Amino acid sequence: MVAPIGVIHAHADRHVLEEVGVAILAGCIRGQVEDELILPGRQVTTEQGGDAPIVIGLHLGEQLGPAVFLEAKEGHRHARGGNAKLEVEHVRRDGGTRLGHCYPPRMGDLLISVGDLHFTARWEADAPQTVAAVRRLLPISSRLIHCRWSGEGTWIPFGDLDVGVGYEHHTSHPAPGQLLIYTGSLSECEILFPYGACMFSSKLGQLAGNHFGSVIEGAEQLAEMGRRCLWQGAQQIEISEVT
Repeated sequence: MVAPIGVIHAHADRHVLEEVGVAILAGCIRGQVEDELILPGRQVTTEQGGDAPIVIGLHLGEQLGPAVFLEAKEGHRHARGGNAKLEVEHVRRDGGTRLGHCYPPRMGDLLISVGDLHFTARWEADAPQTVAAVRRLLPISSRLIHCRWSGEGTWIPFGDLDVGVGYEHHTSHPAPGQLLIYTGSLSECEILFPYGACMFSSKLGQLAGNHFGSVIEGAEQLAEMGRRCLWQGAQQIEISEVT
């Protein structure tokens, strides 16, 4: 059991939250963040003398050690204009808790459907500009065709599309399931979706594409996807982001 924090004569506009040994004191003073270490048995007052003291009991101090008081910081806003929410990121074995802002929002995974074959892919953190450019293209609904120059691979042609990104986390030798986008000028813009041994090339020679995503579910279906594109022709492909 965790002993409660005693609040002596708190004003009506003060709220004290108790959770896993960490107290979050709401009601910002001039919108600033103040982190203050409270030792057991000490009285803490704000810089403005009008507030009643908050006393941390000795019993709580013996169990949990110092408590950290945090005030919410103004100015962190999410896309809809509200305050960014605090979240508990990690609870340590000793009862301590680290708090952080859920900002910016986490990205979802890519959901890829080729006919009745379904894949899930994760974004590549090493290609942030390319990821942002591809996200602007979503959702993608197109035809997936077999490569002529790159070996065991398939691709989505985009013609003269300019995504506004140069080389980033690029490679000519993707592994099966590693998604590349070509943004250069030697050949047309395209997404390469390899299913086997592949060296990214065109009729003008070897190319390098930006590695922006990797299949994490459904990899066992890649060979079948390639077989269908090779023997049955272009396949319908849908790419979207799942949150």
